[in-house]
Amino acid sequence: MKTAEELVLREQAARELLARYVRVVDDPDRIEEWPDLFADQAEYRVVTRENLEAGLPVAVVCDDTKDRIVDRVTVIREFWGAGGRLEDRHYNQVRPRHVVGPVWTEPQEDGTVRVVANFVVWGTPTSDPAPRLLALGEYWDVVEFTARGPRFRSKWVVLDTPVLQDVFVYPL
Repeated sequence: MKTAEELVLREQAARELLARYVRVVDDPDRIEEWPDLFADQAEYRVVTRENLEAGLPVAVVCDDTKDRIVDRVTVIREFWGAGGRLEDRHYNQVRPRHVVGPVWTEPQEDGTVRVVANFVVWGTPTSDPAPRLLALGEYWDVVEFTARGPRFRSKWVVLDTPVLQDVFVYPL
């Protein structure tokens, strides 16, 4: 059993991991860092609250292994053309901006920390100075502690809207 001080340190480390996550996904030039935020056995899912509450297994994104999380970066860089020539891009370049909070943490019996946080993601297209709402909802995370530090074992992005407001390429 962990001491009260150890639990507080784990909760703080889990909150710091979430802050690091936001810094990485808000900067398209850092997308290669994204997979390292996840444990070796991890999942990243984007689901609508509507489907979740209805018990439907349909997800907008279902990266159910670390390999698929790594593959998402390859798809972003190579297929979507992010960082490449503008004429090769298959989407409108948008600078994402995440606003997250408040953040709740809850240590679990297995040594992980459950993290829940509200979020909203705005995007400002390079072709239009007016920001647009991309997504809003909650993060449902499970953070485990590895030799490399805290990592997401599970990151669920639960969208409050049944449809996305715009095309998104980068992780929410």
